[in-house]
Amino acid sequence: MSGAPANGLFTAPNLLSLSRLPLGWVFWVALGPTVTARNGALALGVMGLAAATDVLDGYLARRRGVDAAGTGSWLDPICDKLFVGAVLAALHFERGVPLALLAVMVARELAQLPIALFYRLIPTLRSWLRYDFRASFLGKAATVMQFLAIAAMVVGVPAVPLVWLAFAVGLIALGDYLRRAVAMGRERLLHAKEVKPT
Repeated sequence: MSGAPANGLFTAPNLLSLSRLPLGWVFWVALGPTVTARNGALALGVMGLAAATDVLDGYLARRRGVDAAGTGSWLDPICDKLFVGAVLAALHFERGVPLALLAVMVARELAQLPIALFYRLIPTLRSWLRYDFRASFLGKAATVMQFLAIAAMVVGVPAVPLVWLAFAVGLIALGDYLRRAVAMGRERLLHAKEVKPT
């Protein structure tokens, strides 16, 4: 007897991705307005749990051959960004971290959002490019830098150097995403020319 479709929404990897949405709210509650050892430990624990779900959903998807180019390829990064958004909002409203500093740290996401929207909304662009929503090594490295900077803010140690490192790695990762999109588009066009009937 067959279960749910392998590429449906309610697969184990996708449910792990979706679990990061309530974890954003839990982080906000755990953080609190003052820097204390208890608040810091709780908030860092929530971040660690979110990171574990991120690693585990990717592992399960690869192991089971689930959703390699389907729902999970866009759901996972969206859940990542919503979790990070909740974390940044908590840092601003609870701890008073300046919005400008937070914007520098997530410059990659701020630049990537309009690019992704244009890709989705313009059919001509989609017919040429093949944007890959899955995270690359550089994308994961940028996320790690962001989490380290956030961890520094949570425990109340200087975070500015880590913020600028996250900024630099994030822009390099964005350039790599665009490079992959162009390369995949060119490969698709070349393949289309090769199979075109004469």
